[in-house]
Amino acid sequence: MTARYGGGERVSTKTKLAAELRILGEVLLRARERAGLKQADLAAKLGLPASYLSKVESGTRRLDVIELIRIAEAIGVEPAQLVGEVQRSLRGTA
Repeated sequence: MTARYGGGERVSTKTKLAAELRILGEVLLRARERAGLKQADLAAKLGLPASYLSKVESGTRRLDVIELIRIAEAIGVEPAQLVGEVQRSLRGTA
């Protein structure tokens, strides 16, 4: 059966970026741990459930730039530092 409006072979952006999302999650996890925060502590600072951070750190939830900034601020690091870490990891130079 074909898709009604085409796109039957489309792949979601989340699927396309699965490896990159895992890297982002790993970077955020390391930053949180360096800050001495547990998931529950950071989630409370953000006013979000711990399951939200669990999904982010496991790479199963995408972030927008505003969410990344909020997480970085709650951890106490500059967003640019996190982005640089992700970029180095993507290049394989971390």
